[in-house]
Amino acid sequence: AFVYDFRESRLKKVSHMISNLSPGKMLDIGCSHGIWGKRWMEKGWQVSGIDIDHESLKNSIAAGVDAKYCDLNKEIIPFANDNFDLIFAGEVIEHLVDTDRFISELARVLKPGGHLILTTPNLASFENRLRLLLGIYPIWVDYSLRGVGHVRAYTPRVLIRQLNEHGLSLVKHTGNWVPFIPQKFIDDVKLPILSITGTLFPSLAMDIIVLVQKS
Repeated sequence: AFVYDFRESRLKKVSHMISNLSPGKMLDIGCSHGIWGKRWMEKGWQVSGIDIDHESLKNSIAAGVDAKYCDLNKEIIPFANDNFDLIFAGEVIEHLVDTDRFISELARVLKPGGHLILTTPNLASFENRLRLLLGIYPIWVDYSLRGVGHVRAYTPRVLIRQLNEHGLSLVKHTGNWVPFIPQKFIDDVKLPILSITGTLFPSLAMDIIVLVQKS
């Protein structure tokens, strides 16, 4: 199951986005052990979640999350149309084959005027641009299913275009941090000030963070 490290600039920036919204009904895609959901329930949100791991679901339910099983590659999201004020889909879309189907499902269960926060690795990060220039395979992209399971890779522009095609309009695009030095040597947890680089140069950041709204 996914382990949250709240020291990451990605989660700090997502938390800031959520804190600027009025609490309502939230859907956590890939709710893991319910740690993220519990954090927002304590701040007034009513949190539901989906996950593919049965053990994680048990822990989420124990934490108070209305968690349900869902295999996003095969099944629809098990909630009604126009149901959520906010959906968080962190580091999920890169694992899915049919991303159009996934985004259409997110749009379906989102209320008109509701928000979606989506994060995914950036194919066009500064480190990946250098890697490709030197003929080295980009980081966080898999050529087989034996890696971290990333079967889709996005640049910010392409992700925003695909979201627009499903009636989701961009409110904000930012990044976590820019890997001017390869991330195996330094990261935003070891050096938190690096988060400023993701705000200044989001298109070069290691991760894409977008906030979009359903029309």
